[in-house]
Amino acid sequence: MKQDAGPSYRRKEPFVLNDHHKRVIAGAVAKIDPKQIAILRKLTVAQRVQQAASMIRAAEQVGVYRLRQRESKLSEQEAYYVIRSGTLLSREIKKRAI
Repeated sequence: MKQDAGPSYRRKEPFVLNDHHKRVIAGAVAKIDPKQIAILRKLTVAQRVQQAASMIRAAEQVGVYRLRQRESKLSEQEAYYVIRSGTLLSREIKKRAI
């Protein structure tokens, strides 16, 4: 059975961390508060999933709000579609490549 190559956005080459990536990761790790980690470790898996879903919802809401500021003709549903699918992002990337 032939295996599907998958979506076209998959990398053909392995991702390699360069010095910039390492600095960004080190900076992010330095900002982690040990007290927050202690609290997170006490949460159940369900509570962690609920927290992650809440953060995703908040990020989507911000994205929709900002997109509708730029593109006022979009309905809320259309803006959610664009944010969730990344269609606007892919169009912007294609524009920049030209």
